[in-house]
Amino acid sequence: MKNLTSLPILFLVALGLPAAAQAPAHVQTKSNVLTTNGQSSISVTFNSSSSSQHLIIVHVTWDKQNRDVSTVSDTRNVYHLVSGSTVNWGQGSTKYRSALYYAYSINAGATPLTIKATLDGAANSFIEIYASEYSGVLTTTDPLDQTKTTTNNSSSVSTGTVTTTQSNELVYGVAIGASSPLGGGSGFTVRSTAQDNIVEDKIGGSAGSYGATFTGSGYWVASVATFKPLVSLPVSLASFDARLLQENKVELDWATASEVSSDHFEVEHSRDGQAWTTIGSVDAAGNSATTQQYSFVDDAPFAGTTLYRLKQSDRDGNATVSKTVTIHIDATSTTTLHIYPNPAASYLVVEGATQAITIFSTTGQRMLMRMVLDGETRTTLDLTSLPKGAYYVKAGDRSMLFSRL
Repeated sequence: MKNLTSLPILFLVALGLPAAAQAPAHVQTKSNVLTTNGQSSISVTFNSSSSSQHLIIVHVTWDKQNRDVSTVSDTRNVYHLVSGSTVNWGQGSTKYRSALYYAYSINAGATPLTIKATLDGAANSFIEIYASEYSGVLTTTDPLDQTKTTTNNSSSVSTGTVTTTQSNELVYGVAIGASSPLGGGSGFTVRSTAQDNIVEDKIGGSAGSYGATFTGSGYWVASVATFKPLVSLPVSLASFDARLLQENKVELDWATASEVSSDHFEVEHSRDGQAWTTIGSVDAAGNSATTQQYSFVDDAPFAGTTLYRLKQSDRDGNATVSKTVTIHIDATSTTTLHIYPNPAASYLVVEGATQAITIFSTTGQRMLMRMVLDGETRTTLDLTSLPKGAYYVKAGDRSMLFSRL
């Protein structure tokens, strides 16, 4: 068993922290160009088969500004247009258009994916397509975080900067030059130099300001897009159970199969599965590749049904929530507690207490205690020494929240 820190009352917390994240990795990049008049679509096929749940980023550019890409597709996945990436660039009679697309948590098969971009009309002389696959990118929701597209004729080719919201994000950059070859930017790994253009990427180690930079000159378009990394949980929970003890106490037992930089577990309970209250904290092992056993006792479960869950936190403050377990206690075997008035001003009346009555702040600090006299069924507490705010009154195995006006 681990060292337990059990709070004598209930207190409320609200955390919405992400789990720990790992860095994405480049898998493959492939490009294609068509230079025949009247083309309305272009395809590119990866050299190797893709892996399910990966990310694919596709950049398309063509030479007719009054046309748009109508679809980007393969046989298994849906591609999304990156907002703001469809722009015109170039000068005079030499004008072009570009757009950026992506598909995440992809479905893959044994054969390499072929990705096709279709225009809503025919291009005059060329269409180019660049496709890149990445692993380690968020799969449960849309991973796209920040994006920016810039066009100019400056000698310094740059997308401009964006501010990422998470550490270890993929920073993807692409630049197409109109009049001179382009080179990769400082700190980036170049994935393609086809058609004298650049596809590059790097990992943004911490949340902050990032942009894709390149070398070269002439009229150009450059895009940056950042994608959130795959979430990895700090703790692998092997089991979590609840059992009823004597005197209507509940013992919670759980085990972990592995832990990485784990810090502690917060034990929470609820009447309805909607409003959760933290009732204690248990220190975690930290780092472990073997089974670790933990236990916690709730001295004051609810009458009737009580739901329990664990909030597992690592040393960086990241957290995740466990499954829910349930215990039912016969309501007739527990103490009935009544308090009034609520909100209270200068006094609080407690009915149903048989021993001691204690008032705690919502942070767990004991503020007042009053012993119940033999035969006393109604106890009045003087609240004039308490600051205004929310408090818990506890008597026996019952706790109730009230406000002091």
